[in-house]
Amino acid sequence: MSTDDDTDLGADDAGPDLGDEARIALAEIDDLPLAERAPAYDALAARLREELEQSDPSRVAPR
Repeated sequence: MSTDDDTDLGADDAGPDLGDEARIALAEIDDLPLAERAPAYDALAARLREELEQSDPSRVAPR
């Protein structure tokens, strides 16, 4: 195992489980100016959290 290269895990290296939509969103955020990235990452995280909560099969739907 080599630790010589200091690679950055960006949108391209996020792994096979990351959906295409999320991968595209991450790539778009990476293209933003640095000052705009944090709010964009926060918004993406909130959206993904909401989608996850809605798709959770153990979650009981309100009546």
